[in-house]
Amino acid sequence: MSENSQTPIPEIFIPKQMVERLALGEITLAQFVGLDRNTLYAIAQIAHYLLDSGKVERARTIYEGLVSADPFDSVFHCHLGAACQKAGDIDKAFDAYSKALKYNYANVEALAGRGEIHFTRGNLTAAVTDLQQAIELDPTGKRPASIRARAIAIAIGELARQVSTSGN
Repeated sequence: MSENSQTPIPEIFIPKQMVERLALGEITLAQFVGLDRNTLYAIAQIAHYLLDSGKVERARTIYEGLVSADPFDSVFHCHLGAACQKAGDIDKAFDAYSKALKYNYANVEALAGRGEIHFTRGNLTAAVTDLQQAIELDPTGKRPASIRARAIAIAIGELARQVSTSGN
């Protein structure tokens, strides 16, 4: 092989119909490249491990890729929100939680996360709405997110009590 010769790049046949369906939003990028739901969720488990291990930016990058691959999955948006929140990017976290709720209004983790952000921003009415919904969806407190929602709701109640008694 001479120095100027190049390794031929194999041609890949992609049916025109698949390209059109991707362009029209009828299929996701994951479907286009052949990634099934099990594979996507296996990747998400790796990101979850990284997030729990303190490797927030690495996890965030993976979740951003998963959201790009399947922008209609509530779980991927929610976990991206958690990674952004841990990274201190509160606006991006809020948007990610809101998108998660767009695709699954009963996502307890997204409700708790967004409720927490509402609380830290001083939007108590919106915080109570999200937190109460998270609590109602997990009334026995099996999920850490609903336990966190309860704790924040108690803090809001205590804050309201202190404000009302100090005004008398």
